[in-house]
Amino acid sequence: SASLARPSLQILKLVSTFLWKPIDPYKILEFVTLSVKPLDDELGRRIAMQIAASPGLKGEGWNRMLGIYFEELNERAQKDKSIDIDQIRKQYNFWFERKELYSVQERVPTKQVIEIFKYLKSWAVQAFEDSGSKNSSFLVLSEQSKRIIDLVEALPEKEKDLSYLELERIVRTIYEPSPVLFKAREVHHLPHIHHSSAIIGASPTLLWWNFSRNEPNYFFSRWYQSEIQFLQQKDIHLWGPKEDNALLLWQRPRPVLNCQNQLLLVLPHQINGSEVYPHPLHDELEACFGDLSSISLDISKATGQETFLRYFQLPKKEQLDFKQLGVPQAFIQISKADKMDQNERETFTSLDSLFYYPYKWVFQRKAKLRQSSILSIVSDVALMGNLAHRLFEWLLKEDIENWDRAQTEAWVQRKAPGLLAREGAVLLMYGREPERVSFINCVKKSAWSLLSMIQNNGWKVLETEMNLTGDFEGTEVRGKADVVLERGDERAILDLKWRGTRRRENLIRNEEDLQLVMYSHLLEPVGQWSHTAYFIIQDGIMVARNQLAFKEARAVSADADHIEINERIWSKMGATFRWRMQQLQQGKIEIRTASTLPDLESTYAEEEWMELLELPSQEAYFDDYRTLINLVE
Repeated sequence: SASLARPSLQILKLVSTFLWKPIDPYKILEFVTLSVKPLDDELGRRIAMQIAASPGLKGEGWNRMLGIYFEELNERAQKDKSIDIDQIRKQYNFWFERKELYSVQERVPTKQVIEIFKYLKSWAVQAFEDSGSKNSSFLVLSEQSKRIIDLVEALPEKEKDLSYLELERIVRTIYEPSPVLFKAREVHHLPHIHHSSAIIGASPTLLWWNFSRNEPNYFFSRWYQSEIQFLQQKDIHLWGPKEDNALLLWQRPRPVLNCQNQLLLVLPHQINGSEVYPHPLHDELEACFGDLSSISLDISKATGQETFLRYFQLPKKEQLDFKQLGVPQAFIQISKADKMDQNERETFTSLDSLFYYPYKWVFQRKAKLRQSSILSIVSDVALMGNLAHRLFEWLLKEDIENWDRAQTEAWVQRKAPGLLAREGAVLLMYGREPERVSFINCVKKSAWSLLSMIQNNGWKVLETEMNLTGDFEGTEVRGKADVVLERGDERAILDLKWRGTRRRENLIRNEEDLQLVMYSHLLEPVGQWSHTAYFIIQDGIMVARNQLAFKEARAVSADADHIEINERIWSKMGATFRWRMQQLQQGKIEIRTASTLPDLESTYAEEEWMELLELPSQEAYFDDYRTLINLVE
């Protein structure tokens, strides 16, 4: 069977989510991605992308996205008169600009429920007319909305307010028994049944698919003894396990007893990945006929074919040759090397790919192969990192020079709920309180740790999310520093990370903290270098090369000359860039993986490695192009 109404009836389950707070970002995401919905498709797609990245409503990214969308819509409407901007904005306002939202622990007035479903009903009728009266599912949706309205209006006066579960139950009552249209019989169809007792007449040929044990091996009464006794007093006698078992024993052999000419029993080794046992009738057949091997065909062992070949044309087994799909090659050689000129503008992320994995740079920057956005809520780790980063950005814009711990923690406690509602609503959902409390406590502790380090070492906040621009080997480079501090003529750049203390220590120890070195170069005049450090939010730890900027920092190379190290790293970055661009201009694109490493080492045997960055000996950790280089088959 198939329901013509099912696609549109999905809306019934989702519209009530707009009445409650905190919002359910999963249901909002499902609503805006429906193929049939009372919302503009393009607007729904953009909202979905925004919620997937920042699961909440009315955050900074949300408002920016909305402004860009309506600005572009106005431009399109000037050329396309069929675009109704007022209607699109009206739809958006109805769903996302509701003035009254109710906590899931509260009760919602029925007038609010009726308002939503009346809107849905009228929209469905209009959509049916706009479709040329062809899509009857809109009429079904309209009728179902009307039934919900009638049901809510018929509630007793004392139930004029509904709880979350009561409203869900009402909606489910309406949409579950959805209209069903049975498919018409097709030519040469095979009659089929789902229960052995359904055969009540003669059957010439019977194919028993999945001839396996699927009944429970135990029986229990659904009634308490006191209930059975009460019903017996009313002259109502219930069947117990004994009667159920007798019925089962009668039902089991019906197919065999009614089969006249040919009976085929198909017994798989597994069903849905689980091992199965033969049907109880199998034991009775063996008891009656003895050895069944002469009439059994084992597909895996190809035994018993002689008997079956007399009646059937059996499929032949063909041995397929193993085909190696390919292995990564050390280089891709391209003919149009003139297309590999450097870009007019780069970011550190793109340069990092060029240094270590140039094929990623080519695929993304030249071939324009970019990962499509995945419309699913961001992972908890990424979400908490984004939320913590935003709280620290706001915190460091305050006048924090004389704040104490209590003041800092109170500020975080005050700001966190609003931020979670706008950009992290998943942490406000039912059952997420432990994670939410843990996250806020972690940010409180870490915020005071950073503020105390800034205060104790005489620093002041110059800017957060500071845009940096400069020249690197004749190419414009742009970046954004998380935090820039100043202390007299000195400056310090902090990179805020949610976790990864050990990884950042290794980056500094191996002189691979390229991003901090580049930002320092872009911030300061030539020949001068800012202090740099990573601040790990989850641990509340500052990781730096030395303790010149922060005496509390975990120093990785305390006695080393940081200026000399920065100069050396910067020089290696420039040399590596020139070397990579020379390769690309020759049409050679390096593929660096663990399997191509021996070939690369042989090719580069005569290179002057001391002038270049140390290259990795394994695959890229984040790589969208693994299939393209034959790393994944």
